[in-house]
Amino acid sequence: MKRFSIALALGVSLFAVPAAAQEETSDNGGFAVGVVLGFDAIGVEANNRTESDSGVVTGLTAGYDIVSGKGIIGVEAEVTDTSIGDGVGMDGYLGLRLGYEMDSNDVIYLKGGYTCIEVDEDEELEGIRAGAGFEHNFGGFFGRVEYRYSNYNVSDVLGEGLNGNRHQVMIAAGAKF
Repeated sequence: MKRFSIALALGVSLFAVPAAAQEETSDNGGFAVGVVLGFDAIGVEANNRTESDSGVVTGLTAGYDIVSGKGIIGVEAEVTDTSIGDGVGMDGYLGLRLGYEMDSNDVIYLKGGYTCIEVDEDEELEGIRAGAGFEHNFGGFFGRVEYRYSNYNVSDVLGEGLNGNRHQVMIAAGAKF
């Protein structure tokens, strides 16, 4: 009986060790810093007429993610600038990111939060941002592709009946710590 127990324990351990070795570890949590680049389209609607302009947006992003099972929750901050002229300046963002780990390297996520953009050098428009994206991790580094929509309080600052929105398609690259 003693030999059977030892043989059984050895047999079980032979199957358990490869299974344990196959467990994937995730690099999706922790601090992240990176650069962003993308297409930027800003529009202002008034009296059933839309004025819009587009350009290139560049900036910096930083955040912290916590992994719980397959879920991710994080905070992120971002500062960007755009090539769109006509008084459009720096944009700041602070928000939350909720994600799902598809595997140890790939994450899909939704984001949302507060955004504030400078206009005409002495005014700021505040609003909300919502977006969705995909992130791939490369062993301590990451790449992202995302779409985001922002809506600003244009009528509060520039006049009644105005609606301001922004569409962006972004890529980002950076490091995770």
